[in-house]
Amino acid sequence: MSEVLLVDIGGTNMRYAYSSLGSDDIFESKRMSLDNLDNFENIVSDLVNRSDFNIKNAVFSVAGPKVLNTIKMTNRSFSANADTIKNNFSLDQCHLLNDWESIGYSLTTTPETNIEYLKKGMPFNSNSLVLGPGTGLGAAFSNGSFVLPTEIGNTTNWTAALLKNFNIKNNDNFLILEDIVSGTGISKLYKALSGESVSAEEVITRFNNNENCAEEVINGFIKTLAHVLSDLALSYVPGNGIYLAGGLSRTLAALIDHDLFEVEFLANKSSIHKELLEKIKIGVITRELTCLYGNLNYFNFINKNN
Repeated sequence: MSEVLLVDIGGTNMRYAYSSLGSDDIFESKRMSLDNLDNFENIVSDLVNRSDFNIKNAVFSVAGPKVLNTIKMTNRSFSANADTIKNNFSLDQCHLLNDWESIGYSLTTTPETNIEYLKKGMPFNSNSLVLGPGTGLGAAFSNGSFVLPTEIGNTTNWTAALLKNFNIKNNDNFLILEDIVSGTGISKLYKALSGESVSAEEVITRFNNNENCAEEVINGFIKTLAHVLSDLALSYVPGNGIYLAGGLSRTLAALIDHDLFEVEFLANKSSIHKELLEKIKIGVITRELTCLYGNLNYFNFINKNN
């Protein structure tokens, strides 16, 4: 029996798991906090050269844009090349995905019981959009057969308009979209309004304790998220739905008033476009380890079709 190594390298943590060839299940999933990736080769060596497994295939997902089989991370000094890893560890196959490309591939095996819907809809094409505010903001488009990762989080055209939801004038701390729509963005917004530097998790705790500034930030963030998803829906026309993923999305799901969220999702749109947006469902993926499942789905997909 041969196993597949599945690795996801994010902005804060690295997660890994294994799967048996031909299986849809993963096992022995673990998380490692990342201070740096200077010892990346040693980490991979330990994962590949296990005496109890026969690792000949691996799939890595990494937070960063993929160019010519190489991904350079956007928030730390690290790059990965699939061919280099394959050669260094004598693998039969080594595949490299953008992290949101991987999450896009996870959709096909995500059970409906692992999706909490914020808004109902009616499917009208096979297009889906996955998005998640975390350390940064990631997104990918899927048509059911292929997945197209994006760098939406690093776009610059929306910030001034979105900051109006927080009564903040545009400044140098909010240059790109993920400066607002991310966990890091929540911290920046809170500091801009209060002068205090705290984590996004602490802001949410303060929101739950009815602190005024935290309520202003989180309510503004949810409103902003609805506006961003609305514009993206018109850009990608995801008739099969919009899906939010990641730990922050799962946490925010419990804080969102579904009716108000839909009002903001439809706000300031023409009647024709409102009719389209009304058909688009929005759900939060509650299953964890989405990248690892996506890595496995990608591996199974390309081997099934080769």
